[in-house]
Amino acid sequence: MSTLFSHNQKGLSLIELMVAMLISLILLGGVLQVFLSSKNLYNTNTAVSRVQENGRFATEFLSFDIRQAGYKGECLTTPMQQLDLSRSSQDVQNSYSTTPAIQGWDGVKPSIFLSSESIRANTDSLIVKYAGDGSEFNGGGTNNPQTPSITVGDGASTDVYAGQIVILANSTGCDVFQNTNNRNASSFQKAGSNESPGNINNKDWSQSYSGRFSSYILRSNTYYIRDNAGRLPSLVRKVLSPTRQDEELIEGVIDMQVTYGIDRNGDRIADEYVKAGTNNLTTTGAGDWDKVVSARVSLLVISPETNVVDELQQFVYPAAKGITKEDTFAKYVDGTVTIKSKRLAQVFTTTVAIRNRLP
Repeated sequence: MSTLFSHNQKGLSLIELMVAMLISLILLGGVLQVFLSSKNLYNTNTAVSRVQENGRFATEFLSFDIRQAGYKGECLTTPMQQLDLSRSSQDVQNSYSTTPAIQGWDGVKPSIFLSSESIRANTDSLIVKYAGDGSEFNGGGTNNPQTPSITVGDGASTDVYAGQIVILANSTGCDVFQNTNNRNASSFQKAGSNESPGNINNKDWSQSYSGRFSSYILRSNTYYIRDNAGRLPSLVRKVLSPTRQDEELIEGVIDMQVTYGIDRNGDRIADEYVKAGTNNLTTTGAGDWDKVVSARVSLLVISPETNVVDELQQFVYPAAKGITKEDTFAKYVDGTVTIKSKRLAQVFTTTVAIRNRLP
């Protein structure tokens, strides 16, 4: 009689182990695929969000200033020029003048720029001027057109920094000058200026400002595209008051093209849209800039993220028709643009009417 011994199985056989590893690899591959797909989707959504956000912010900055072009508050005429612009070139003088209220440059550096300053190749620039940040005052009873200061009444302060370009105005006239008093002073002052451009010495005000009047800061903002070392180009705004400085607004804007709506028949409606430098829209500010009633701005914005699309993005960009170039970020061929590095890109186009020239 044989004795039977039963042995409990311990561990896995080689075949069972190989089957288990195969199933695990299949499951892991599925999880990895889901992870990679989610990561790519996240990167794409992030790029889309950044491009759209940057495009909206850029168009809002431009639209706000363009709408205000030419606004002078209560001033119904051209302000009396108190600024001493004789020390500056004609082009720089234009940047501190209220006219023309809007002016552009097509693919060339703005004439108000210093020799050391530059713009991104083949992009447009424009300057917009208007009166902003208005305040109302009661004039001091002793105000006199022959004195260099205008006092405000009721114990108020001007709240205007030294060096800022100011427009004083009421319904009978207005003056533009550079304030030399501090913001806590109770009077506007145009004497003793060491700032640029400074004021004309011993020139009378247009009036005494003894009654109710308003003060405004002259906004003179130039928009352009700037290349940046080691990062994306950006939309920049150059402000001239109280000091000349650049404000970087939006990164990732690689192109700006602008056309201007000209009113040919005096009905304050744009009859056609043309480029700066044509149709008597000169680079010096002379010509028919006062006939411009609107501006159409096209911005090309790209994502900082690379490899977010499967193929290089290519699209028609009518605003860039006539431009053929290639750089780090894009290739232009007469209105067709190919975006490099598989970045995401979008064109933002807006047409803005100048409120002070509406019918």
